[in-house]
Amino acid sequence: MTHEQFQLFLDRHGADPERWPDAERDAAKRLIARDASAHGTFEAARQLDEALARHVRTTQSDDASVARVMARLSAPLPRQKVPFWRLPGVLLDWQFAPAWPRVAALACCAAIGFGIGLAGLDRPFDRLDAPFSVASRDLGSIVFEPESLTGARP
Repeated sequence: MTHEQFQLFLDRHGADPERWPDAERDAAKRLIARDASAHGTFEAARQLDEALARHVRTTQSDDASVARVMARLSAPLPRQKVPFWRLPGVLLDWQFAPAWPRVAALACCAAIGFGIGLAGLDRPFDRLDAPFSVASRDLGSIVFEPESLTGARP
């Protein structure tokens, strides 16, 4: 076992020889016995394991707190209030609440546009007896006029 393999071995299994796999335990112990840098690496890993064990140590009060929380969580939940008419609740569950103002505004714009189209408010008021083509001729000349720079037609 090389020093790099030993470092990786300690990173994986820790510094406690009881947790080491049997197949590699003897090779690791031999490396610690014959190589001073491997022994130093082993001591550093052992000190790290001890520091982590001191930090993670739990007390009886911690265990009691965990038991209380788990007992409260294991009890059945209280019955939830059900609204008399469930449809608004279903719509709110499906996240339609942020979209309905936009849908309402779109429907209003469509209704107003349809009403203007039926009423003929796009025709000139000074000549109500004029045919529809007079009003559309102005719009058509704007839309279908050749481009002034290149002379290209649509």
